[in-house]
Amino acid sequence: MLKYIVRRLLILPAVLFVVTLVLFVLFLQVPAEQRVRVYLPSVRPRMTPEETERLIQATIERYGLDRPLWVQYREWVTNLVKGDWGYSPSWREPVLEGLLRRVPATLELTMFALVPALLLAVGLGRIAARRRGAVPDHMVRSAAFLGWAFPPFILALVLINVAYARTGWFPPGRMSIWASPIVNGDGFQAFTGLLTVDALLNGQPRIFWDALRHLVLPATCLALAEWALLTRVMRASLLDVQGHEYITTARAKGLSEVQVVNRHAMRNALLPLISTAGVTPPLLITGVAVVEVVFNFNGVGRWAVDGFLSTEIPVTVGFALASCVVTVLSSLLADLLYAVVDPRVRLY
Repeated sequence: MLKYIVRRLLILPAVLFVVTLVLFVLFLQVPAEQRVRVYLPSVRPRMTPEETERLIQATIERYGLDRPLWVQYREWVTNLVKGDWGYSPSWREPVLEGLLRRVPATLELTMFALVPALLLAVGLGRIAARRRGAVPDHMVRSAAFLGWAFPPFILALVLINVAYARTGWFPPGRMSIWASPIVNGDGFQAFTGLLTVDALLNGQPRIFWDALRHLVLPATCLALAEWALLTRVMRASLLDVQGHEYITTARAKGLSEVQVVNRHAMRNALLPLISTAGVTPPLLITGVAVVEVVFNFNGVGRWAVDGFLSTEIPVTVGFALASCVVTVLSSLLADLLYAVVDPRVRLY
């Protein structure tokens, strides 16, 4: 297992090299003045044109933007490693700082969406496969079809109008107005950045329940399409596995259907589910951007959309790079889980 992990980790640098190279090539398509502004800390409104021109020239010389392309690429990657991802004029902060400050909120939202979606997909996919052709199977398949076909932004608008505008139960945003002074005060320690976890660690149950109420609608909206896809994969995988000879042999030995599924079918049926879950982060990233904007959730997705609308190249490049890294790491995690479930993979 250790050798397999090492082999997979050795692939990471090559993948990240290709990712940064592609981003750099796309970055070169941006006009020169826009590329220079990636590195500008800020341009004060009262600066004269001459002062602005001198600042631009100094920035070009500092970052080697007038040098050969391979030198520019080397300097750009070096700056990325050092944490210099550019500057966001509208947010008045470095891109990496703004990104890292919003990651916990998006991570919390994703966890509350993905974990229930996986658990429900395994449970309902198993029920649908065992009751193939029966009413439960038709109900699960219909719900999964609707969940996959429903556009996230339409679902978000429906949920916010039904569950908040009419009832007021699940408000948008990340926390209520009354909770903000407590969370941002000196007495509240941000141990993890996850508001629900930090609220419990600080002994603030009211903050916990308030944060949970704000997570219900965006997490539900984000989880629906993921659940629908994984449920269909789980059902199809279980049906495929049940036709194999070792399942027939297990039944011939007198094992109950529950024992056959739990001991023999589930382990192999989980393999396609793991593979699918490992390649869904791009879908989640797209969904997060839509959901956070609709529900006014201050996370990475909303930050990126604001950057796109403001035509801020540093934010766009930073979000694209972070998304690629998340996708690569999730694929690596899926490969490792695949090897745990199926030891044969470790031989390759």
